[in-house]
Amino acid sequence: MEEQTRDNVVDTDILVIGGGIGGHTFAITAKEKAPNLNVTLVEKAQAGKTGPSALVGGRYEGFLPESDDFDHYFKFRVEDADYLCDQEKIEDNLNWAGVTFRNLERWGVKFVKNADGDYKRPLSRGQANGMLLEDGGVPMMNALNDYARRIGVKFIDRVAVTDLLGNEEAVVGAVGIGVRSGGFHVFRSKVTVIATGMTRFKTIQPGHRNDTGDGYAMAYRAGAELGGFDSTQHNTYGARMEFGPGNNLYVGLGGHFLNARGERFMPKYHPELAERAPFVWLSPSMCVERMEHRAPPIYLDMRHFTPEKIETLWKAIPYAMTKYERVGVLKGNRFVELIEYSPEGPRPMPCGIVTDRNYESRNLSGLFAIGDATSQKGSSGLSGAAVSGVISGAYAAEKASQIGDVKIDWQQAEALRESSMAPIKRDDGIEPDHAILAIQEAIHPYHVSIIRHEKRLKKALEEVERIKDTIIPKLYAYDSHYMMLANEARSMALGAEMLVRSALERKESRLGCLREDYQDLDNINWLRYVLLKNDNGKMKVWSEEVPVEKYKLQPKREKYLHPFWKRVKELGYTTAVED
Repeated sequence: MEEQTRDNVVDTDILVIGGGIGGHTFAITAKEKAPNLNVTLVEKAQAGKTGPSALVGGRYEGFLPESDDFDHYFKFRVEDADYLCDQEKIEDNLNWAGVTFRNLERWGVKFVKNADGDYKRPLSRGQANGMLLEDGGVPMMNALNDYARRIGVKFIDRVAVTDLLGNEEAVVGAVGIGVRSGGFHVFRSKVTVIATGMTRFKTIQPGHRNDTGDGYAMAYRAGAELGGFDSTQHNTYGARMEFGPGNNLYVGLGGHFLNARGERFMPKYHPELAERAPFVWLSPSMCVERMEHRAPPIYLDMRHFTPEKIETLWKAIPYAMTKYERVGVLKGNRFVELIEYSPEGPRPMPCGIVTDRNYESRNLSGLFAIGDATSQKGSSGLSGAAVSGVISGAYAAEKASQIGDVKIDWQQAEALRESSMAPIKRDDGIEPDHAILAIQEAIHPYHVSIIRHEKRLKKALEEVERIKDTIIPKLYAYDSHYMMLANEARSMALGAEMLVRSALERKESRLGCLREDYQDLDNINWLRYVLLKNDNGKMKVWSEEVPVEKYKLQPKREKYLHPFWKRVKELGYTTAVED
């Protein structure tokens, strides 16, 4: 092992990879549970300053036990996941939601309240249980980061973790590269948690460009079992300019989507909720409007918002409102222009490492995954990440306290150094930007990621495999930043393969997996998890039955036309994509 590498070794009891709300609540909980333990959080950007937690759309969709009905929200979350979930985990999440919320306030996070002192909870997409963050996600993350530092959590910024250390039974640390220094770093730990979020493949959503599936990729290469990539969700965002975040608030306050004819179309697709319909309705509806030649463009209309609603937006998402004001979309206390919108594209969520009720990997001891890095459906977003961080942080602290010294295989570390730093050692090659664009072109089209068919998925898989085989091995970096980008592209290529292979495996329509060739929701044959694993360098994909018989809520064992496809047929619209 090179001496330089040995100089960049960090020994810690608990290693947290990812600096969002989940990583912070995990680190804080573990440190409060066991103050004598060393807790180190590593972030490839700057912890608490970037990513979806800091740039969230102003909402924390939490459950308050003193005012909310437990059974109602439990049922909602299970049904929202189409029963493709661990109901025991959802129950745990709700049971811990109140404790987590009070902890957030104790740690310095502030929420918007009405004049009477109650939390302000405007309507949201599909539900009305969200609280508003005071001044958005940036102050929330500043508060958590300040508190974590005060109690002794150590932070290492601008180091991109690329791989895990260990064997087929346990994880004992990780390795990474310095985003600015270009150096190689080794982390030896008793417990490692992946809190790296999801991947959006560097799509149009602002504030999420660092979400490139690094956690998925490093866990896969280490041999962890992963799942949930078959049933993705799709958001919508500004098509021409990086407006956002804030979609939940926009539709909750009454924003309307208009097609190219100026028609408000969502009430046709989902008469009950219209624009507040779940992700699995909104983007597909826009796609059908495209098939029916009524789009593009699609517009978001907020010109009818009252000054009171504008004030709410300024309070919750000031950074988005500032953008609107700067480009002239917002003048005074009125929106004066329509905002062109588009479906976001593929967003595997929630998916990731398969974990138990303590959020420890099902097959790799010492490896934890929380938030959008775990395969748990029904408890995602800010609150899901925060609560899973609190639950697992306490358990992980106990586990780390009982583990003795761990040993690193330095030959393994050296091999990982070679693979992660290979792009910067080449004299020439293919720039990461080219690989990222190729991945986006392969999986982003709506007729691949949203409205699916076996022949199009297979064509996309062929292209993803070509990228993996002919482009990724030749990635070239001329500085440390592009070396990180090359590793992100490698993660994204692997994530794209996970998404497409998993989508091919599920032969029905459920959640965001809308298949033209399998339009039924099939609770007889496909109430199953789709899982995957690295099997000697090949991606093995299989399915396992959801054990609904042991859960509180059980769907009818029946097969019927998916509600979205049913509504499209009722409207007399086409369900065939033009190839």
